[in-house]
Amino acid sequence: MIPTQPAPLDSRTLFELLLEAGKAINSEVELEKVVQRVTDIATQLTGARFGAFFYNVINASGEAFVLYTISGVSREAFSKFPMPRNTKIFEPTFAARGIVRYDDVTAQPHYAQNPPYHGMPHGHLPVRSYLAAPVVNPFTQEAIGGLFFGHPDVGVFTEEAERLLEGIAAQAAIAVGNARLFGEKKAIEQRLVEQKEQYLSIFNATSDSMIIYDENGTIAEANPSACRIFGYAYEELIGKPAALLFENPDDFRVLKEIALSGRQYAGTNRRIRKDGSIFTAEFKGTDFIFRGKPHVLSMVRDVTDTQEVRAALERSETLSQVITSVSPVALWMTDDEPKTIYINQTWFDWVGERANSDPDYSWINSVVPADLPRARATFKDAFAARRVFSMDFRIQRRNGEERWCSSHGSPYYKPDGSFGGYAGSVTDITERKLTEQRLESRNVLINTITNNTLQALFLMDDRQFCTYMNPAAEAMTGYRIDEVQEKPLHYYIHHTHPDGRHFPIEECAIDRALPTKSQTQGEEVFIDKSGRFFPVAFIASPIIEKGVPKGTVIEVRDMTEEKRVQEELRTQEKKAMALLEEKVRERTVELEKRNYELLQFTSIASHDLKEPVRKISVFSRLLLDRIGGGLDTGNQRYLNNIIGSADRMIRLIDDLLSFSRLSHLRPAFEPVDLNGLVKGILEDLELPIREKSAVLEIAPLPVVDGIPLQLGQMFQNLFSNSLKFAHPDRAPRISLTVVALQAGDELHYRFQYEDNGIGFHPEQAEKIFEVFQRLHTRDRYEGTGVGLAIVKKIVDLHHGSITASGEENIGARFDITLPARQPE
Repeated sequence: MIPTQPAPLDSRTLFELLLEAGKAINSEVELEKVVQRVTDIATQLTGARFGAFFYNVINASGEAFVLYTISGVSREAFSKFPMPRNTKIFEPTFAARGIVRYDDVTAQPHYAQNPPYHGMPHGHLPVRSYLAAPVVNPFTQEAIGGLFFGHPDVGVFTEEAERLLEGIAAQAAIAVGNARLFGEKKAIEQRLVEQKEQYLSIFNATSDSMIIYDENGTIAEANPSACRIFGYAYEELIGKPAALLFENPDDFRVLKEIALSGRQYAGTNRRIRKDGSIFTAEFKGTDFIFRGKPHVLSMVRDVTDTQEVRAALERSETLSQVITSVSPVALWMTDDEPKTIYINQTWFDWVGERANSDPDYSWINSVVPADLPRARATFKDAFAARRVFSMDFRIQRRNGEERWCSSHGSPYYKPDGSFGGYAGSVTDITERKLTEQRLESRNVLINTITNNTLQALFLMDDRQFCTYMNPAAEAMTGYRIDEVQEKPLHYYIHHTHPDGRHFPIEECAIDRALPTKSQTQGEEVFIDKSGRFFPVAFIASPIIEKGVPKGTVIEVRDMTEEKRVQEELRTQEKKAMALLEEKVRERTVELEKRNYELLQFTSIASHDLKEPVRKISVFSRLLLDRIGGGLDTGNQRYLNNIIGSADRMIRLIDDLLSFSRLSHLRPAFEPVDLNGLVKGILEDLELPIREKSAVLEIAPLPVVDGIPLQLGQMFQNLFSNSLKFAHPDRAPRISLTVVALQAGDELHYRFQYEDNGIGFHPEQAEKIFEVFQRLHTRDRYEGTGVGLAIVKKIVDLHHGSITASGEENIGARFDITLPARQPE
């Protein structure tokens, strides 16, 4: 390929771009706009088709994230690909070792030397010419990020482009530093504005008078309630001496001196309104510094002492005494020494009445010895500093039980502004402590389980961003949690198929659990930080709160070893099956040989057995014909018995031979029209049918695949049995019907054969299919007991089934199921 150099920039354009870069760095203070402008300008200066700037930012929680800007193409062209990994191509830039320039990056020996060894993912921006420069903080030498540029042609970037990029990278480092400082300044200013608005809202909304005066006693600010209580307009108060609001101006002077000395004041005194009316005021004041000078905030409430108010106060005091005496919370007060001057009854109910007789008793003395030093030190430090305190400790109840308590105390001040002591409460928090301990134990257990389980656990929020990985997950993927929080988890560990194809997040079963609000599970292939693919089994469970999807919990198991074992087992199983098949073939050949020999033996044996029996029958008949007239009745009966027994023996030998041959002969199946088959059988049985006046009801029958001779023998035996075992008191009635049965993709026919003969007992339904099984004596019914056994054997050979049911003297029924003929 002949390199196609981009048209060089003329000196005027080059100067304008450098000037614009300087202006952008000096004038722009928003971080994202700075890095985007730097990326755009550097892309033009270097002649790149597209460029990108990857940089680190720190959020409000102090966590580091990697962001990026892109120039020359839309942001969507890169958004579905993972952040650049620390590969052999990118590592020099990320490590801040200097500028890297390649005429053809794909020709470098270390290109595509990181798993999965496919180079750029499918669909990635085409890059042949490559130019990259680190962006380094000149003061801390911190690697802020990197500028990366590419072009689909070879040999585009020149030494001049490299020098220009070096200058742009140095300016970019300064710009990013300035933007970060500006961002921090804006955040601080925003917090100050918010605090100011909050304080102003409180100042204006309170129902008490709030007045701010300076060190000279001049009113600097007043809230609407101050104007209402004192009867002045806002403009009338501002700039006036605060002393004009006091009946006795000396009271103001004392309070101002207390406040400006750094102490708070509180109490009651008399104040004067604009109209000259006097009222009793409850007040509190504290100092603060504003613009380097001391100021005082004075809060006033009108508590004029009328008879109605006094009565209300008395009722309030009575109610207060009742409440404090029955309060479930222990209440206490100290003076300024400190010495306990009040403890309510609740405390005595807890620890016992012994405290009533001890004038120096302090509530803190009931703390168990193990917690007492800490409790005393906490109270002592707070008392000395006049600050609010809170502490937890254990006490021993009067019944010996040890309970957890929490005490909260704060300083109070006398009406003249002097420190009066501490007041506080003690609350029994035993149940809360036990709950906290149980929760802590449970959290310890959960953390122990999640941190020590070999199962990798991930937690994603509603954006599919990872918010938690247990140690097993970090070990499995090679990532830390702070490395996978810029994009959905999918784009870090699941973004590419093993064959190198891009894996869209929309097709990922794991990420479908949350939008579908249903659990998904299965097997997938993950990619660790080094680029290695490995198989996993996963279960993704959505977190739903009040119907709203909040996140996903993912359990993942590395199946690498499991897959290896499975493959070994499959290999061993194939070998075992091959060996087994070989053994089966050998045994089959041997069995076929023996079956053939047995069949030959059976044929010869039946011929040899039938020959002497046939002679017995023939000579017995000849003897009966010659001398039958000269024999008495008894001798004739003996000869007839011999002839009958010989004939039965011949039939028995023939039936046994037929039954034996059924197991060995395997003629090919063919279409059999059962209508013609049954018609021929009934023609053969025409004489016994006519003799017994039998009535036959035969439904139209289907065509099935089978062996015509065997199916004919099956129906022949059934019809013959019905005629043979007909009831002596009624003419035989035989019916044959058929229904089609569909079971999934398979079609069967069920034939229902019924007669009204002598039937059989239901308990004999299975026995009648056994060889030599006779239900009646030979003197009543002829037969060898093999006919129905042959019927069952034929049904089995045709892959069907047969069942019998019947009642004595009512009839018999046979249900035969045969497969339907398969379409060609």
